[in-house]
This record gives sequence, structure tokens and C-alpha cells, in this order.
Amino acid sequence: MSSADLAGYIRKRLKTLGLTTVAAAEHSGISRQTWHKLLRAEVDEARLSTLVKVAGTLDTHPLNMLRVYFHGKDFTHGSNFSSTARKLASGFIADVTYPDNTEVRAGQEFEKIWEVVNLGTETWRNWFLQCVDENEPPAGQQFLSPVHQRVPIIETLPGEHTRIRARMRAPATAGTAVSRWQIVNDKGEAVFPELSSLYCMVNVSQSA
Repeated sequence: MSSADLAGYIRKRLKTLGLTTVAAAEHSGISRQTWHKLLRAEVDEARLSTLVKVAGTLDTHPLNMLRVYFHGKDFTHGSNFSSTARKLASGFIADVTYPDNTEVRAGQEFEKIWEVVNLGTETWRNWFLQCVDENEPPAGQQFLSPVHQRVPIIETLPGEHTRIRARMRAPATAGTAVSRWQIVNDKGEAVFPELSSLYCMVNVSQSA
């Protein structure tokens, strides 16, 4: 992972497009301070949502930004980035509802929504998000109870964002509760086995 490689790439693209940091900030909706930090390679862990906005401003694909950030290469200009990786790629954008450590009532049913982006070149079709909780929860935690073990993901074109919804029920006992989910195909096979699962983690309270 290299913020320096990313900074160099951003400077090059800004120069090519004739954009100042002020114009880039206005176009992207990202603060000038953030742009200056990126250009000074001071952001060690840039949020994916930030890189997606930067990519749009620099007229490049978000996957290319990630490629530069993680590997220091631009796959659209002579790189040997594999065709398989370009075809199927996913990125997490945000917890739309119930971000980490949100408080819920014991026994409460709620809807968790994640926003993700198709960073590949193939349409997501007939895919699902499936609960992959194991037999025992992590130490000191409990499992949330999914209303449905598998929920559909709407057809998502390359570059499109999509929101995935899953209803869950909090346990009856107060404490931290979690649930982990993975994107699978219609055969139940993990599409991105190398990626971390999407998850929901809330604090369960006995209060009314």
C-alpha cells in the first residue's frame, strides 16, 4: 500500500486535466484539506468512498485508483492486472444504517443496509448476500438472528453503487451482537472469498 504512489498519480492526472486543487475540491465535494493531504501522501488509510470520488474527478475508473494505491501501478497503461480481477471486483462504501456500535433494544428487529460498489467490468447478476455466522460467536459477543439467511442483490452494472438490505433481530441479552455476511452466487459459492465479510455490530440494551 503506498500513499506516495497515489499522490504521484493524482498530481499527474490533475496536471493532465488542467485542474487546480480548488477546482478538484469543488467538483468532487471533497475538502481541499483532504486533497492536499492526498497530494502530500499523508493519508495512510484513505476511505474507499473518498477514492471513488477522487477517481470520478480525475476521469479514471475507481478500480484504477485502488490499483495504484495498493500496487503502485496504473492497469490502464500497460499493467498486467489480471482480466479476472477486472471482471469481478467489489468495494465497500458505507454503513447506511446501524453503523458499528449503534444501540438497539433487546429483541428489536431492524434493517441493516450496506452500500457497495461494482468495481469490476461485469454486471452482478443473480447474486445474494448470505449470512455466514459460525456455530459460536466471537468471545464476549452474541449473534444477531437474521430474518432471512439469504437476501437478493439487485442487478448492478459496472461502476454502479447498490444498497443491500438484511433484516435482523437482536438477542434478548444485553451486550455486543454481531452478524457476518458474504456475497454469493446462485449456487451459494462465495464470489469474493478473499475479501472480508460485510458485518453488522450493535450494542444491545435492555432499556425500553
